[in-house]
Amino acid sequence: MSSTSSSSFDGEALKRARLEAGLSLRDLSMKAGVSASLLSQIERGVTQPSISTLKGTAEALGISIFLLMPSDDSLSAGMVVRASRRRRVVLEHENLKYELLSPNARGKLEVWQGRLEPGASSGSEPSTHPSEEFILVFSGEMRITIGGAEHCLEPGDSIQYDGNQPHTIVALGTEELRFISALTPPTL
Repeated sequence: MSSTSSSSFDGEALKRARLEAGLSLRDLSMKAGVSASLLSQIERGVTQPSISTLKGTAEALGISIFLLMPSDDSLSAGMVVRASRRRRVVLEHENLKYELLSPNARGKLEVWQGRLEPGASSGSEPSTHPSEEFILVFSGEMRITIGGAEHCLEPGDSIQYDGNQPHTIVALGTEELRFISALTPPTL
């Protein structure tokens, strides 16, 4: 399973988001390209979604993937996020780990830290999302391909681009790639 760990996904949050959007299971199923029965099982906690199902469902709802992670009311109520209490998403088969650094995913800006194992990529298919994105590399080396143009970034380098353009990240070298990404509006 290429998803979050079982304790890091909240089926109730998915159900709340679906109902807030005024969608039935069937409506969301059609928008997300996932069966209504699978969505029902996910909402009830019977099964865990794959990361592609989770991302597609969040996209169909027009929300950040982090809104589907377990909620700690103290996280969304304040401005401080303690390192030990960050929301996390792990893409196991792609070796990509995300941690939400901003207090919640309902604001106009989402900031997260990404980690990618050496030689791994952000996914087998380029990502696209309706937001503007900024990345700052802290360690390791990054090759980011945006709309067919390749850019190599080293620690301290940054890039800003339109997330609507297909983009893929690859960790170059032998050191884990660590980077900060800021997106507006939130879309992960």
